Amino acid sequence: MNGASQQINGSSDSHHIRQRYCQNRPLYRRSRQLTAVRVYSVANESRHLLIFGVPQINLLRELRQELVRFGALETICNITDVWQREHEGSDELLLEPFTDVFHVCFAKLEKARQAKKLLDARNFYGGILHISYAPERESVAEVKAKLNQRRSEVRYRTKLEQRKPSHTGVGVDQQIASIPTTKKSAKKGR
Repeated sequence: MNGASQQINGSSDSHHIRQRYCQNRPLYRRSRQLTAVRVYSVANESRHLLIFGVPQINLLRELRQELVRFGALETICNITDVWQREHEGSDELLLEPFTDVFHVCFAKLEKARQAKKLLDARNFYGGILHISYAPERESVAEVKAKLNQRRSEVRYRTKLEQRKPSHTGVGVDQQIASIPTTKKSAKKGR
């Protein structure tokens, strides 16, 4: 691997580095649990996930059971050796000692999003998991399908917004007046 390809590969994989938790939020914006702040675009999200921090005690079956709770998996494999070869010169992308990296591909993007949200920074057999999206592992066809799906979802949502009746302005009082009311006869003290 020459220097130019190392530089390109290093910059493209920098999104896999665990970010520090946000400490400077105003008090009213803080949650009970500290989180790292990161915004994902449609292109950044992926059905492909990389799971770091899995202890090296042959936990493929257990990890699969944990992930299947969220949805169907297409593939799951241990890529620790490949990861170490690809990132040999990088200090930022070194693995924790005695941990594995797994590549997981979900059947649906929503399930991958849910798994990432609920399993990231969780304890798994003594190791703290770090889960990141891996859009660099998508094929061109997968990217096209993902963007087309998002486009159709946006079209559907905008059609729903157009169908909703607006309850602002003139006519609100008439709608409220037309709601039938029931009278309860209150008989006191017989």
